[in-house]
Amino acid sequence: MSAASIFAVFFYGLVILACLAAARAPGRGRERRQWLVAALVFALLIALRLLDGEQRLRAIFREIVRNTGGYDQRWALQLPLAVAVAGLGVFLVLRFARRWQAAPRGSRRRLVLLAEAGLWGLVPLYLLRLVSLHAVDAVLYAGPLRLNWIIEGILCLMVGGAAFLYARGKAR
Repeated sequence: MSAASIFAVFFYGLVILACLAAARAPGRGRERRQWLVAALVFALLIALRLLDGEQRLRAIFREIVRNTGGYDQRWALQLPLAVAVAGLGVFLVLRFARRWQAAPRGSRRRLVLLAEAGLWGLVPLYLLRLVSLHAVDAVLYAGPLRLNWIIEGILCLMVGGAAFLYARGKAR
């Protein structure tokens, strides 16, 4: 396992602890369930890392494309998928921006929304990594400090930070 994966597993574990603390904090039952779901999602991300699930899924998709004889033209499938995933990302940003504006300032609800946005933000990121369009991969994985890591780190901090503040009662 790479050093980046070990760090990610550790980081995910911290987010899980924060989400579990938030789930134990006084609050509505629905919010408690949301924190538990967030903890479960990060537990699944740990399992994906430990089992090299993302690479395995990519290999399965690659094999399917090879078996159908379209490997040399895979960009014809990857490009529309990557555009659809980017569209999903834009939709999610707009959806959460609207919900954020509707939530009262300084409310615990905003912390839950911030965590939801971080969780849902992981969906297009993981889908883009699975689609593996060369042009997108070149941007996500370039350099020693990869954009992929930065985006994932920010999304994890959104979830973990919101959970920590929720658990500490830093909102009304």
